[in-house]
Amino acid sequence: MRPLATLKHGKRGLYFCLFFAVWLGVMAVGFEWLRPQLAGLYMYPISSVAVQLLNLAGVDARLGETLLAAGVCELAVRDIVYLVTFECTGIFALFMCLAAVLAYPASVVHRIKGVVLAVPAFIVYSTLRLLVMGMVARFAPAQIELFHVYIMVLVNIGFVMLVWMYWLKEVVLGARGELD
Repeated sequence: MRPLATLKHGKRGLYFCLFFAVWLGVMAVGFEWLRPQLAGLYMYPISSVAVQLLNLAGVDARLGETLLAAGVCELAVRDIVYLVTFECTGIFALFMCLAAVLAYPASVVHRIKGVVLAVPAFIVYSTLRLLVMGMVARFAPAQIELFHVYIMVLVNIGFVMLVWMYWLKEVVLGARGELD
């Protein structure tokens, strides 16, 4: 059976879409409720590691946290200050991936494995994402807007699909013995 064939049968595809939307809604409400905590637990550590990696790569970068309570870090590269928001850290792409994992008709154990796979993968991805954007800011500052708004959005979508499809193929379908 093909990996997505499960979604094509009967009402499963409709249920998946419905539960996906519900999980995204739950995460959106949870995000707004936990925004200050997520700034300290997700955004700042990712931004801090990215700045350290930029400095190791020879890019003079500094991180400010004066606006952290508002959900923003300041990343200074070449005396230009970029505001790192939650969107920059890929947290909403993480929410999409988690919603897809939680909405898919799989066992609770498989869903837990999906969350355990997705969260660390997105932490690494988000750190590398900020590192790449910092490199673009350093070496092609005129292109940062194009890179940030268009290219990284496409990369986000691709990474969400990559992590979700890997989980689906290796964890869920592999356990069911449905691999091609």
